[in-house]
Amino acid sequence: MHFEPIIGVRLDKFLALKLDSLSRAKIQALIKGGDVLVNQALMKASYILKSGDEVYVKDFEMVSGVLAEEKLTLSLLYEDGDCLVLDKPAGVVVHPGEGGRHLGGTVANEVKSKVDVGVGSDEMRPGIVHRLDKDTSGLLVIAKTEKGYESLLAQFRERKIFKSYLALVNGVLKHPTGVINSPIARDLKQRKKMAISAGGKEAISKYAVLDCFEIGQDRVFSLVEVQIKTGRTHQIRVHMAAIGHPVVGDDVYGSKGVNKFFKERYGLTRQFLHAQKLEFLNLEGKKVKIKSPLPGDLEKILDDLTSKL
Repeated sequence: MHFEPIIGVRLDKFLALKLDSLSRAKIQALIKGGDVLVNQALMKASYILKSGDEVYVKDFEMVSGVLAEEKLTLSLLYEDGDCLVLDKPAGVVVHPGEGGRHLGGTVANEVKSKVDVGVGSDEMRPGIVHRLDKDTSGLLVIAKTEKGYESLLAQFRERKIFKSYLALVNGVLKHPTGVINSPIARDLKQRKKMAISAGGKEAISKYAVLDCFEIGQDRVFSLVEVQIKTGRTHQIRVHMAAIGHPVVGDDVYGSKGVNKFFKERYGLTRQFLHAQKLEFLNLEGKKVKIKSPLPGDLEKILDDLTSKL
């Protein structure tokens, strides 16, 4: 959707006028998510529109209706009065999407009964404070109360929450440990992808190589633990691809040849990426440490590989 600007008005207020069916939180999410462009560039919500500006908003439809409550079937690893931690399997979506996608079978549907009414950025995302991609497995913390929600958001904002992932990536990394500090923004040419961009949001990933494997004489892979200091969309996948070591099984940023090999040999149909460790403070000030074992589909691959270390 394209709009002619109202000169002198903030971008977020302009969108509130043009898209009056959307909540303020939804408009902010669109802007932060890179779904709003001014003259084909990303702008902050506070940007003041000028003569000649062209505002573009990605086409979408609001999810209508009430989020259905479903029985909790996901593995519950921790719960207190204000939050809970789930072990999300690959293939499960965290919350309903735009245009009526994934109205059922999401994490949001399953946790609704455990979350106080009104907790979260909108009614379709009860208690959701962070996400995992559909095809990434592992730990997900959900707020149950408003106090829990605000506490977790503050810890994420202040980078006090520890999150680490296991990933199998192509090749052997030059350095056994390292930090990738490259800003990420939505790809302007392919809107479903993210990309390294000087004008993007700060994104920091710290990695350590745990093991190296070889299959035959010309296929070598590295198992890495990645700690993310920020939580950008597709962050690990984008960062590892940017340094020449994309995540195995990643159909968006990875190698088609490698992905085909792992699919044919092991039946792998998703990226080899698992959120394995999570640490945060509960409202009593006590540190909560949770670890998720590697899922069976990924474990069987490592069992078959030959270590080079």
